[in-house]
Amino acid sequence: MKTAGLQVATPTDTTIVMTRSFNAPRRMVWEAMTDPDKLRRWLFAPPGWTMTICEGVAKVGGSYRWAWNDENGKPALTIRGVFKEVVAPERIVHTEVMEMAGCGPLGELLATLELSEKSGVTHMKMTLAFDSKQARDGALASGMEHGMEAGYASLDAMLESGDFA
Repeated sequence: MKTAGLQVATPTDTTIVMTRSFNAPRRMVWEAMTDPDKLRRWLFAPPGWTMTICEGVAKVGGSYRWAWNDENGKPALTIRGVFKEVVAPERIVHTEVMEMAGCGPLGELLATLELSEKSGVTHMKMTLAFDSKQARDGALASGMEHGMEAGYASLDAMLESGDFA
């Protein structure tokens, strides 16, 4: 079964809601989204970038950090946050701070990931809550959904390949 790509909606001035389905059991999608070794395999980065840090513990009060170097080997992007709620394998709420090299932190958002399963297909809903309409609009203007969908397509391939160890 081919799943539809990422769908993006803006139900309020300060939120983005993204939905997508994965042709895999929820427990596998959960593991792929919470295990740093698996995240490293599918999280998208621009061509030439290298993920240098992928760490985290998905538990209340636990933190995560992902970092990439650019094509010249210089630090380019860091994403970090703290887990506020973790209900395996269905829901995670965490803060997220993105920092581009030379720009400093780009503000904080609250991300809520919800996974449900029906007939072996996992349905994802991710809600990003921003502090302001300006911050939300900046995220939309960045084209973030294209990079996210590229990562999710890699996740699809990983889940379908059976190479999930």
